[in-house]
Amino acid sequence: MALRAKRLFGNKTFEVLADKGYYQAKDLEKCTEKGITLYVTKQTHANTTKDQAFYSDQFKYNKTKNTYLCPAGKELHYHRIRKKDRKIIGYEYRNFDACQDCKFKARCTRAQKGRSIFRHVKQDLLDRIDTQTKENFKKYKLRQMIVEHPFGTIKRGWGAYYFLTRRKVSVSAEISLSFLAYNLKRVINILGTEEILKRLRQRGNVVPV
Repeated sequence: MALRAKRLFGNKTFEVLADKGYYQAKDLEKCTEKGITLYVTKQTHANTTKDQAFYSDQFKYNKTKNTYLCPAGKELHYHRIRKKDRKIIGYEYRNFDACQDCKFKARCTRAQKGRSIFRHVKQDLLDRIDTQTKENFKKYKLRQMIVEHPFGTIKRGWGAYYFLTRRKVSVSAEISLSFLAYNLKRVINILGTEEILKRLRQRGNVVPV
């Protein structure tokens, strides 16, 4: 949708706000390559013990040494490549010797051998997006007003919890009518009926060149 919007607006540079449900590396990479600035919150992956102090994002990566530093101050070293369908998807880091003597092991993992950390093959890109999202979080918060308000009004305010029609063409028409009604109501609230009529009259008087 972001790439389509970019084409419709003449390939202008613009920003996209999206929630964590759209946090997919391949999609984020494609948008970034097309010059789109992204503000997307990342998904938080819990450890097996559900202790937030030992979530994966609490393990800090050292690019120079290619290691991870765990919350207990121990280094996790590169161990192996992870693949899926013969493609590299990331890398695994671990230090089972340090885990065996760690007093926080029970809080960190339920695995008998110890904790391992997965680093996505596109993690550098993901980290850049995470940073720019945090630095522009006030802008990201606008998403709730831009996106959540229309759906909240239509679903909760108007009771449109489910579609009354079937088949894509009918459902598309039904939701289009809902959005049209929302847009009209929104414009009336912002401009007022008199201003809307005034602008429509002015538009009607314009002679096409």
